[in-house]
Amino acid sequence: MKQPYLGKKVLELRKAKGLTQSELVEKCNITIRTLQRIESGEVTPRAYTIKAIFEVLDFDFYDSSKTKTNKSVRENNYMLYRLEQVYKYIIDLFNLNINTMKKLKILSIPVILVCIVLLTVSYNANAQRRIQKKLIGTWQVCNPDSTLATKLYDSEDMSRFKVITNETFMVMDFTNARKQIHGTFWGTYTVEKGVYTEFIQYTNPNFSNVFGIMNSFKVEIKNDFMFIKGTNNDLDEIWKKVKD
Repeated sequence: MKQPYLGKKVLELRKAKGLTQSELVEKCNITIRTLQRIESGEVTPRAYTIKAIFEVLDFDFYDSSKTKTNKSVRENNYMLYRLEQVYKYIIDLFNLNINTMKKLKILSIPVILVCIVLLTVSYNANAQRRIQKKLIGTWQVCNPDSTLATKLYDSEDMSRFKVITNETFMVMDFTNARKQIHGTFWGTYTVEKGVYTEFIQYTNPNFSNVFGIMNSFKVEIKNDFMFIKGTNNDLDEIWKKVKD
């Protein structure tokens, strides 16, 4: 027993006995100053001094220590017992000679859960591949009424095309009368949970304001039309596939 717990214990036992410090030191044959320093936790007394104090106070220090040790042993033994029970339960669970059907039902639950997770992951992956497969091709932007747009700007006879491959996309503004490409930008894209995201990696001077921008769209494809609705902007567009 160490300080300050030792001093508190002596003080507690002395008061329980109804003894003053003077009465206790007289019975223990120690000085009152020594007792005061013990009770205040200032010093740790010699073994024979504390033994003399506890004998007067009818407290068996060694029996108390033994009790604490036995309690610790009991707690450790209980933990070992519980671990042993769990181990036996697991071993018994895989012993199909007893309660075969019940145990098969229990064991089948994690297998079913794993299968559901794998099927969900596979379904989502296949869904993304199906969307991506539909995206691949050449698209032309349309007017709000779904007719092909051939006049992007009021003063120009111009169409806009988007060419999507397995990994990249390219947008081109094409002057119909002069058969010339007016401007382009291209980059990479991803498709995840029905959201098509473009990462613009190059643009010519005519599209300098879009360089390095990431655009995300919710994609819906019906027949030859692709409807995109911006998730991080207000851009809504209709595209028609003109070439696979």
